Amino acid sequence: MGIEEAKRIVMEHFAGAARRFGFNELYGYIYGVLFLASEPMSLGEIAETTGYSLSHVSTALKFMERIGLVVRIKKPGDKKAYYRATKLLKDWRQAAYYMKIMEDIQQTRANLERALLELEGEEGDEAESIRESIALAMEGNALAGRILKFLMEHEDEEVLERLLNCLESGEKR
Repeated sequence: MGIEEAKRIVMEHFAGAARRFGFNELYGYIYGVLFLASEPMSLGEIAETTGYSLSHVSTALKFMERIGLVVRIKKPGDKKAYYRATKLLKDWRQAAYYMKIMEDIQQTRANLERALLELEGEEGDEAESIRESIALAMEGNALAGRILKFLMEHEDEEVLERLLNCLESGEKR
């Protein structure tokens, strides 16, 4: 069972990750299949391996290609489209995790700004306390956005590793 069980574990991991972040689990199964494949796979091969219909797999692949999780490949003399995973777990994290977090950061900022607008013209200790709380939350939210943007823009693992080492060592700039 070793190889097949290992494949199942990887596919289940990606399916679970897809579910946790609001994606259809099929995206995770497809990514898992392609992540482990040694060669690009056709739509039919992916459908057969995952057990999903051609229609469902086709729709999922179009979305996954659009967000950069898979790449479509044409082979000379073959009319079929083949697909491969981007192979970088960073790409999966970006699509599945980072984009959802960034959406939350943007929504948080928009809601905090709306709340501040509602406080216009309001006076007193309670209004001031709410403004201070919102300002503090906006600062933290902006910092989270900057950190996430940095992670998304820096593909060089060496840069991220050096940053992490610097943070862990407590060095000052």
